[in-house]
Amino acid sequence: MRLTVAESDQIGGDSSVSIHDEEASYYTSYGQKFEGDLAGTAADLDITTWIEYDRQTEAATWTVTSETVTVDDTVFTRADCAAEAVLSPFRGPTGLTAADLLEDISIAQQQQVQFAPGTSGTTLENSVVRGDRDLYSLGARGGQSMTLEINALEDNAAFALISPSGYLLLHDATSENILLPQTGDYTIIVGSTRGNASYTLEVSIE
Repeated sequence: MRLTVAESDQIGGDSSVSIHDEEASYYTSYGQKFEGDLAGTAADLDITTWIEYDRQTEAATWTVTSETVTVDDTVFTRADCAAEAVLSPFRGPTGLTAADLLEDISIAQQQQVQFAPGTSGTTLENSVVRGDRDLYSLGARGGQSMTLEINALEDNAAFALISPSGYLLLHDATSENILLPQTGDYTIIVGSTRGNASYTLEVSIE
């Protein structure tokens, strides 16, 4: 679990959880996001949970101090935020986290993608200067398959894909078909690999 408390007492964070009961042959995993406010040690949070293609929301009050977080009857103690045990559950296939990718980037444009009625895909055309990124948001259901393919005049554009819970699924990709693990809004990040890039991004969901 990762929590951040701002000077304004706004609190946010995420978690990556795995439950494995060998005796019962049971295994599940889920991701969460937290948003809310801290008053003293009481954190009033809105919690979104993604589990087995399902998306759930709830409100809860946790007790948060500088050393512990108490959720119901369970007490979690503070860990070193830079420790590998903390970082590894949030890292994507390339070893990066979504926060790594989004930190200090220059966003040229943001767009919500919608398909025309009766269609399952669309084509996005744009250009991006070196160092800038275009961000596209696209809603989808867990269990669906997303196909992404980018073409650039000089073969110098690539994309990344972030799940609704903030997990980095793809990075520096040019053509991928991926089974979507969660229901919600996916973020597609497009940038150039060198110089300025004019690109066409084809997106479809089945």
